[in-house]
Amino acid sequence: MIHNVVASIGDRLNEYIKNELSLSEEAVIISSLVDLKGNVNPEIENKITIFLINIEEERTAKNGHFQSSPGMNPPSTMNLYLMFSAYFPNFNYMESLRYISLVIEFFQSHNTFTTSDTPLLSNSIDKLFVEFSNVGIEDINKLWSNIGTNYVPSVSYKIKHIVFDGNTISENVSSIM
Repeated sequence: MIHNVVASIGDRLNEYIKNELSLSEEAVIISSLVDLKGNVNPEIENKITIFLINIEEERTAKNGHFQSSPGMNPPSTMNLYLMFSAYFPNFNYMESLRYISLVIEFFQSHNTFTTSDTPLLSNSIDKLFVEFSNVGIEDINKLWSNIGTNYVPSVSYKIKHIVFDGNTISENVSSIM
């Protein structure tokens, strides 16, 4: 389900940026920034890269679920924290800021996602809510250090209320490239 959520949001963001900048090539990629050896992924150049930075259980939602059948666990509600980074090498810093601004504009006007407005979104998801996630200077420093690369302009968003109820997830979503 996580792969479906990330790919669906990435697809919508990609279309938005392509339309805003009149681009024919893809503007968004879902990928890690570096490989296990610490080399920068060449596919992320001049694009917005989306990657998962945390998964958090929504504990307040757990209190509202009741067991439907004895012996079955209640559904788990998760929040995803996604990072949107703009890697524009060769001193093209202003363009990276332009792309990050487009990400912020996109989520300012698209803070909920449903199957009616997000075609790739799984039918098992009623509605997703998106909110800006403040990441402090110290935490951002630790995060980029753990990733193994220098900081690039980025912004983080929290995708809220993804319900896992134990049903098998069998949907496949193509990757954004």
